[in-house]
Amino acid sequence: MKCHFLILLISLLLISGCNNSFPIYKLEESVSITVIDSTEIALSKLSYNGKTYISEPEQHINPDYYSKLEIGKQIGKTEDGLKVHQVKNDENRVVIKGFMYPAYFYKLVTATK
Repeated sequence: MKCHFLILLISLLLISGCNNSFPIYKLEESVSITVIDSTEIALSKLSYNGKTYISEPEQHINPDYYSKLEIGKQIGKTEDGLKVHQVKNDENRVVIKGFMYPAYFYKLVTATK
């Protein structure tokens, strides 16, 4: 019985993420619209600590380029629980992803100190 309780406790800790001390990034969806190949695509904005990132709809057009980018460690989260990760081989990009939410790349557009 103690073993089952321990397994349940460990599972709950893993599911909850164990660490809620990540900074909160502000995610604003549909801040503007761009047209690619006659298709309108809504852009999102991700902001934290004076840095602003804009979503990259090009990742759906040129997936080979984005498949070469390596997702690094988690550096934050959004208010709705999506995880924000660094990109190992590009310091000007971050990725948001979550359970049942594919990785979506954002590129740095402004950084103020």
